[in-house]
Amino acid sequence: MAGESMTGPVRGIVFDKDGTLIDFERSWTPVFVESAAALADGIGRPEMASVWLQVTGRDAATGKVLPDTLLASGTTDVVAARWKAISPELPGLDELVPWLDEFWERRVLELLSPVGDLVGLLDGLLAHGLRLGVATNDTERAAHATLGRLGIADRLHFVAGYDSGHGAKPEPGMILAFCAAMNLDPAEVAMVGDSPADLAAGRAAGCGRVVGVLTGTSPMEVLAPLADVVVEDVHAVWGALGG
Repeated sequence: MAGESMTGPVRGIVFDKDGTLIDFERSWTPVFVESAAALADGIGRPEMASVWLQVTGRDAATGKVLPDTLLASGTTDVVAARWKAISPELPGLDELVPWLDEFWERRVLELLSPVGDLVGLLDGLLAHGLRLGVATNDTERAAHATLGRLGIADRLHFVAGYDSGHGAKPEPGMILAFCAAMNLDPAEVAMVGDSPADLAAGRAAGCGRVVGVLTGTSPMEVLAPLADVVVEDVHAVWGALGG
């Protein structure tokens, strides 16, 4: 039987990817640092790497990515534009954006740190008859590559990235596209994510339930005011939905 949302039974779940299905700090933060260092060395200004990272969201003291920053939930083109604005000598965005996308995709796959047994989690949800999707501010290609490496690609009915034509979070386009593809009303869908952008997208789409998880960059105090419920990780989501 489907879990009960605030407005009725949950028939579909849309997951964010980074910080939700995979541990953000282990999988992404080192990659941001490496890419910035490579670019800064490439223009002969190694000192700029830390500047770009700090301006877009990495805390200089802790080394962690701060919640609700460009590095936490921004798309590649927005991060690239910010770095380019600081250092005009960087390559043009038509070169810089695909370079970053390729670098980040390759290295994240090498450092990939899933949040627990995702195969078991999704198999359990599918057994309840749920439709499952992923909406990420990463590229669609990187999303498919990551989901394939995690062994869960064939368990998902829908995958969209910021370049899939539905817009990027916090806009609701990817979630609404999932609803349309699955023939579901947004009130029948739960959005699960680790960032304010994820939760805002769920609200804007009219999702019946918006769930925060603590495996990304945002702590409880950031997510709690925005979510219907905040859980430790994705493995507690179904129980929180009443399943």
